[in-house]
Amino acid sequence: MQTLDPPRIEAPPWRDRRFRVFALGNFVNNLGESAYKVGLPLYLYQLTGSLAVISWTAALAPAVLLVSPWVGALVDRWGARPFVVPGLLVQVIGAVGLNLCLLGGRVSLGVLFPLAALVQFGGELYRCGWITGVRGMFPANPGRSRAVLSSLFTASNIAGPLLVAGGLGLVGYQGLLWFDAATFLAPIAVWLLGVHPPAKAGAAAATRPGLGRELLDGWRVIRAEREVLHAELASVPLQFVSGVGLLAFLVWYLRSELGASTGTVSLTQGLANLGALAGSAYVAGRAGLRPQRVLAVAAVVMTAAPLLMAFAPTPVLALCLTAFLAARSALTATTAALTTGRLPAEVLGRAEGLFNLVTGLPLLLAPLLIPLAQQRFGPTAVFLLLGGTAALALPLVARRRPEARSQ
Repeated sequence: MQTLDPPRIEAPPWRDRRFRVFALGNFVNNLGESAYKVGLPLYLYQLTGSLAVISWTAALAPAVLLVSPWVGALVDRWGARPFVVPGLLVQVIGAVGLNLCLLGGRVSLGVLFPLAALVQFGGELYRCGWITGVRGMFPANPGRSRAVLSSLFTASNIAGPLLVAGGLGLVGYQGLLWFDAATFLAPIAVWLLGVHPPAKAGAAAATRPGLGRELLDGWRVIRAEREVLHAELASVPLQFVSGVGLLAFLVWYLRSELGASTGTVSLTQGLANLGALAGSAYVAGRAGLRPQRVLAVAAVVMTAAPLLMAFAPTPVLALCLTAFLAARSALTATTAALTTGRLPAEVLGRAEGLFNLVTGLPLLLAPLLIPLAQQRFGPTAVFLLLGGTAALALPLVARRRPEARSQ
């Protein structure tokens, strides 16, 4: 009779000095990105007062995910190394240009949007590079390494809004945006210290098939891992609810409808992200994953929270947002660890790209539809739209799959 090998329990990655160095550089970079994600919408609100401008700028982040499958295919072909530092340099160019564009408090949308898109595109190159490089850099514990990095990302999302709230009076919005530009240099310093993805042997042979064929081959491998595929597809309605569309809307809603100050908005987001840290830390601290359980809880919480926010004063809204972000973060960390730990290393780039495309469409749709819904039906209708969309995940979650193997 065939016997099954016992599940392999991965060691905690923070025992590895190389992982600690990499995580520090990644955290500093994410800290600047977090301050950017909060500071730029607030600055644009101050300059224009327009929900549409805030939402359209936020929509650039998911828009670049539409090219992610091809970036992922190139990463699988050439390896992660050619994408990390070039992606960061593209971000530096875009961020410096954006800051110069906003000097003096003037907004030229024809210049603002392309430069903000450049920042996001460079970020996609960098993220796809390091995410697919995790298995090569930390082969002893790739799943838990990815989960811990997700937790640190969440921690940076706490610190970023608090940094905006505390630093706004000292350096202003533009000072915070210059800080973001400087943080792109931290992962470059980590690279120079020798902590980076290994080179790919035999990359980009002339006889390789086209990228479309490689994407199709990668999809066949992904489809065979039913656990991973089910978790990613069942979370698609939750992506619409949980992305930049909601956060941009909440900045406008707290300032315009509830009369909250800029500091209150930043503190609300920063403190609510404590819930997100708890969600991702829960996943990172577990030696084994329970994706079905996490997905079910996330679907229920992320459906209920927007419906309650529709009628809540600021303190209750903050509590609902905290629970919402905890559920979203646990879900994100689970799917990330599941993908990294279960799929073959040679298809991780294409997997990241294809899943980014699937989730990027609802992420892009939300900031485009939310301003229209708010203008036509009011802010309460936006919350009801978000809650109703999240509820679409409930029947998908009910279609159970076997639990994933321990990572």
